[in-house]
Amino acid sequence: MTRRLSETRKRIAALSLAAALIFTALPATAHADDIYDDDYIISNAVTLAKPTGVTAAAKDNDEVTLKWNPVEGASGYEVWRYSTSLKKWVLEERENENYAEVDDLLSANIYKFKVRPFAVRADGSVLYGNYSSEFKTVTEPNDVNNLRASSKTKNTVTLSWSSVKRADKYQVYIYDKTTGKWDRLITTSKLSYTAKNLDSGTSYKFRVRPYREALDTKVYGDYENITVKTTAGSTTSSGTVTLSKAKSIALNYAGVSSSAATFTKAYKDYDDGVTVYEIEFYAGDYEYEFEINAKTGTVRDYDRDYRWDD
Repeated sequence: MTRRLSETRKRIAALSLAAALIFTALPATAHADDIYDDDYIISNAVTLAKPTGVTAAAKDNDEVTLKWNPVEGASGYEVWRYSTSLKKWVLEERENENYAEVDDLLSANIYKFKVRPFAVRADGSVLYGNYSSEFKTVTEPNDVNNLRASSKTKNTVTLSWSSVKRADKYQVYIYDKTTGKWDRLITTSKLSYTAKNLDSGTSYKFRVRPYREALDTKVYGDYENITVKTTAGSTTSSGTVTLSKAKSIALNYAGVSSSAATFTKAYKDYDDGVTVYEIEFYAGDYEYEFEINAKTGTVRDYDRDYRWDD
C-alpha cells in the first residue's frame, strides 16, 4: 500500500512539473479576461507549435508589418521587440491574426523581433507556445531634406541636400527626355554633387534618394525630386548684372511670376571677394532666398522654406 502511494505521489509530481513547463502564469492581479478581448477565440489546444516564417511583409521609415505562418490551435500571438536601450525584450503587439503592424520606430534602424502563440482556454487559463526564431529587419531611411541647387552655370548644376540619419549613401539620378528613363549619375556618401556637360538655358529633372546598407541588403528611402534650369549667361554689355536682372533670374529659377512675388530684400553685397546680390522674396506659402553672382548671373546659393514654420 505504501509503495502504491509513493508511486502515485511521483506521478502527481511529474504531472505538476509538466503543467508548469507548459503553462505560463498570468500576473497575480490579472485574468485572461483582463488581457484578451472578445476577438480572441476560446481554444482547446493542449500544445502550440513554434511560429515559423516570420518576415517583413511591408515597411517604411517608421513602421514594419510582420507576418508569419499560422499556428494550429492558437487564439492569438504576441510580438516582442528587443530594446537596445532597455537591454531586454518588450511586448509590442497582441494580435489574433498572423500579422502585426509595429510602429513608432526609428528610420534606417535595425530591429529584432520574435513571436509566440497563445491559446485562451474556457477556464480562463492561457497556454503559451514557444517563441519563434529571432527575425531581424531594418526600416527605410527618411527622404532627403532641403534638396536644392546650391549653384549652377551654363553647363553645370550643383545639387546639395541635408544629411539623413543613419543613411550610408545617396544615389543621384537625372531624367533623360530621349529615353524617358532615369539615369543614375552617382552613388556617393557626400551631401552634394555637380552634374556637368549640360546645355545652357535648359531645364533638367534630378532626383536623390538615400539608402542604408545592413543585414546584407540595401534599404532605400523615397526619391526627392527637383527641376533646375541652367543659366543662359545673360549679362549687361558692361559685364555686370543689374539688380532688376538679378531679380528676374531669381524669379525664373524659382518658377514664380513677378506678380506673385513680394520682395523683402534685394541689394548688392560681397562674399569671399565676389560681388553678389542678396535677394529674398515670398510667394504663396513659401519664402525664397538667393545669392546671385553680380557679374555672371550665376545662382551661388538658393533656399526655399515654408513661411509659416515656427
